Amino acid sequence: MNIFFFHGQLSSGISRFLKPAINDLALYLLIVQLCFSVPLFAEDPPAENPTINTETTSKDQNVPEQLSTYKLQVGDSFVVTVDGYPEYSRDRIPVPIQQDGYVSYPLIGLIKATGLTVSELEAQMQSAFSEHLPTARVFVTLMQPKRTILVFGAITPRARGNLHVFEVGQVYLLQALASAGINYEVADLTNIAVWRDGKLYKEIDYLKLISDGGPDIPLEDYDTIFVSPIFQQRPVRVIGEIASPGVYRITTAQVSAIQVLKLAGGPKSDFADLRNAEILTSKERILVDLSVESADATLSPGDTLYIPLAEAKISVTGAVEKPGQYVITEPVPLREAIVMAGGFNEDRANPKKCLLTRADGTEEEVNFDLVQSEIYLHPKDQLRVRERVRLDWRIINSAISFVNLFFNILTR
Repeated sequence: MNIFFFHGQLSSGISRFLKPAINDLALYLLIVQLCFSVPLFAEDPPAENPTINTETTSKDQNVPEQLSTYKLQVGDSFVVTVDGYPEYSRDRIPVPIQQDGYVSYPLIGLIKATGLTVSELEAQMQSAFSEHLPTARVFVTLMQPKRTILVFGAITPRARGNLHVFEVGQVYLLQALASAGINYEVADLTNIAVWRDGKLYKEIDYLKLISDGGPDIPLEDYDTIFVSPIFQQRPVRVIGEIASPGVYRITTAQVSAIQVLKLAGGPKSDFADLRNAEILTSKERILVDLSVESADATLSPGDTLYIPLAEAKISVTGAVEKPGQYVITEPVPLREAIVMAGGFNEDRANPKKCLLTRADGTEEEVNFDLVQSEIYLHPKDQLRVRERVRLDWRIINSAISFVNLFFNILTR
C-alpha cells in the first residue's frame, strides 16, 4: 500500500473528528472573552496611568536646577577620590576653585574647572590621571555651593539682617524676594532694582513679571536687590558691616550719616569699609566717606545707609599647594584657611607644626590635627605650614665616607 495514500487518509479522518471540537472550543473562548473582557492567550503590558504621569511631570517642573547640570563657578569646592590610589585622593579637605577658574591637583597639574558640570570635570580628571595611572578611577563630589544675596527696602524685617544665603547653584529674583518677604503694604511692586558690581543692573516690574509668567531673573553672588517703598516718610535703615543693623526712627527732616552710624552701634572692626559707604535713596545711590568724623553726608526719612565689606585678607604660606593672600568676609577657622590655599602639600607639609602670627605680632604654635575647628584667623593674620624634616642620605653617606677616610689616614 502506498504510504503517502495512507497518511492522507489518516490526516483526513483526524480532521473530521477534531473539527467540531475545535469549533466548539473557539466559540466557548469567544463567549468568555466578551463576558469578562479578560485576555486569555497573551497579557498586554499595563497601560500607563495618566494621573501618575501628570503628577510626575508637574513635580519635575517644580524641582530647582539639579546639581547634575550645575556649572561650576569660582569659589565652589569639591572632594576627589582616586580609587586604588589614596595618596592622590582629596576626600578630607575640599579642593577650591581659585579666582582664575583653575584648580591645581597633584600629578595632573592645572585643570580649568569653571563652566564645567561635575561629571565633565570628573571626565577630564579621569582622562588626565589615565595618562599616568591607567587603572585609576576618579570620583568628584561637589560641596554644596552657597550664594549670598542682599535684599533691602520694603521687606519684612528679620533678626538675621538683609543677607540671604542660598545653598543652591543658581538663585533667581523671585526666589530671593520670597526668602526676604516683601512688605506688600508699603512696597512699590512696579519698581524693584537689582544692583551688580556697584551699578544698576536691571529694573523690574514685579507685577508684570508675575502676570507674564517670567522669565525670571538669574542672580549672581552678592547681587543687591532694592524693593522701593511707596511712602516717603519713614525711618532710616542701616545695613552692612555694622554692629546692630536695623531700622532707626529720626525726629528731624535730615540727620548726619555719622550720627546714624553711631545709632547702629558703629562699624564692625576690620571688616567695615567706611571709605566706600553709600546712602541709598529711592532715586539714587550716593557714595560717601565716613572714615572721618567731619563727614557732612546726611540721610532723609526713608533713606538707607549701607556700610560695605572691606577687603580683609589673611596670608597662608609654607607647605601648601597654593600659598598667598586670600580675601575673607568674616573670621575663618583654621581648616578653611588651609582649603583656601589648596590644601597641604602632602610631600612636604607637617600639619602638627604650623606657625600662626597675629596682626599684632604675637605668635603661637598650632597643631592642625588637634585644633582645626577651634582657632580662627582674622584680617592680617599669617599662617605658615612648616615642612617635615627630611634626611638626605646621600649627604649623610658622603659625610660617613669622609670620616672613615680621615680616620684611616690618622691611624696609619
